[in-house]
Amino acid sequence: MIITETDLMMDERGQPVVSAAGDSLMVSGIDCFLQDIRNEAVTTEGECFWDADYGWSMLDFIQKTRDELEQTRISNRIKEKLSRRSEINQQSISVTVTFLDDDVTGVKVEFKIRNSDVSYEVNLNVDGVKREVALVD
Repeated sequence: MIITETDLMMDERGQPVVSAAGDSLMVSGIDCFLQDIRNEAVTTEGECFWDADYGWSMLDFIQKTRDELEQTRISNRIKEKLSRRSEINQQSISVTVTFLDDDVTGVKVEFKIRNSDVSYEVNLNVDGVKREVALVD
C-alpha cells in the first residue's frame, strides 16, 4: 500500500519544525503516517474538532488499579484505535503494556502496513503529568 499523506512536520513536543530560513517543513508518505499515529497516541478523544473519535485517551488509565485487567483494557483501546486505519494490517497489531516506576505506564505497539513486511514500532510512556512517544525505526 502506498501512503501519500502530507502534513506539517512536528517535533516531539507537537510543535511545527521550521527551516533555518523560517519556512515550515513538511513530512509525507510513511513518515507523515507515523507522525499522525504519534499525535493520536498523545491526544484525548474529543480534543480534535474534525474527528471526535481521534485520540487514544491514555490519561483515562492514570490513577487506576495497575493489574492485568487494566493492561488488557489499554491494549484493547489501542488495537481498536489502530484497527480504524485501513493502511494497517490488522493481524499485525501487537500491544505490550508494562507498568514501570510508580505511576508510569509503558506501551510498546508494533504493526505492519498492509501488503508490506516492514514492521513499525511506537513506544509510549504515560504518567499523570506527561505523555512521551518515540517512533522506532
